Amino acid sequence: MGRPPLPVGTAGKIRFQKLGPRRIRARVNVRDYDGETREVTRFGPTQAAAERRLKEALRDRDGALVDGEITADTRLRDAAKLWQAEINDSETLTPQTREIYDRALTRILGGLGGRLMREIDVPTCDKFIKAVRQNHGPSAAKTTKSVLSLLLGMAARHGALPANPIRDTAKISTGRKARPRALTPDEQAVMLVKVAGDERAAELDVPELVEFLDGTGMRIGEALAVRAEVVDLGAGVVEVCATVARLKGKGTVLQLHPKTAAGWRVIALPGHLVELCRRRMSMSWPHAEREITVMTADGEETRRRSGDVGLLFPGLFGGVRNPSNANRDVKDVLTRVDAERFGWVTSHTFRRTVATLLDDAGLSARAIADHLGHAKPSMTQDVYMGRNVASARAAEVLHREAS
Repeated sequence: MGRPPLPVGTAGKIRFQKLGPRRIRARVNVRDYDGETREVTRFGPTQAAAERRLKEALRDRDGALVDGEITADTRLRDAAKLWQAEINDSETLTPQTREIYDRALTRILGGLGGRLMREIDVPTCDKFIKAVRQNHGPSAAKTTKSVLSLLLGMAARHGALPANPIRDTAKISTGRKARPRALTPDEQAVMLVKVAGDERAAELDVPELVEFLDGTGMRIGEALAVRAEVVDLGAGVVEVCATVARLKGKGTVLQLHPKTAAGWRVIALPGHLVELCRRRMSMSWPHAEREITVMTADGEETRRRSGDVGLLFPGLFGGVRNPSNANRDVKDVLTRVDAERFGWVTSHTFRRTVATLLDDAGLSARAIADHLGHAKPSMTQDVYMGRNVASARAAEVLHREAS
């Protein structure tokens, strides 16, 4: 009966051979995680030096991926390649999410990329995440922690880690959050009048954008993606089925799918917004021939002319309007017309305002979530595919007589 093989991941007895007056060879057989036994050799002027160098080599051996396997001796940067390949095959991630993951992964590899999997433990992860929080803020730390957890969770599934160490790291403190603030009805009325009368606001095409956000509670990207073809003036509804985003290497693009699965919805428009849409759909926009990038739900890119797309809120110089720039324009205008009363308002404030108004009017949490495109509050309702118009009552509550 032959000698039993070395246990996987272990080394045998070190052997020495004198090659010269000050040259000793130390070698040992190692059985790697792919089941193959390989010899590792190091040299030194003395037996002790050769042995020390051999042990250091065993410690630092790069457990390269074999047939997609991750072991305790695989470096984090190598495991990250496999993880990236997995998420790149995912059809559920949006381009924005992929960019967020890539930025976080760059930060992770910069701090932990050379570590072996067996060196990734709770104290190491906790210290790293706290350093990210200190240097980049709590938001970056949360994102980094989430991405690192996904990566190490994959390693744990491969058996390279006994468990995901992120689970036992400290929670990221962001301080006590201020209570979400919404505009009161009086503030809404004053704000709309002041914005409508501001010359600079008109130059930036802000008044009707503010009115549309204030009356629908859409995300800024969703509002900028509204096209004539998704507005039914007769029925008084708009289908929210796209968003605008800025992507690395592509610029500002029109994505023909919402931010999330729950983001797809059909909402009823208040009467004054039906007229606003009618007015903007009949307008002639400059630079209508400018080409824009359109991304379909399956990730395919096409180039189309601005005039053919029919955006209700196009860019000031044609094409797709950048959400960050639009948000900045809105904030700048509101600060200029009345910094004391409206300097705190952003485009997202209108979502909170709409939610507050609908809640005060007695609409259910589900009806409000449907109107705003939120997945919660119910998992059952979240996966329900047969929703139509979210709530006609929402339009009634938000209706305001045209001035």
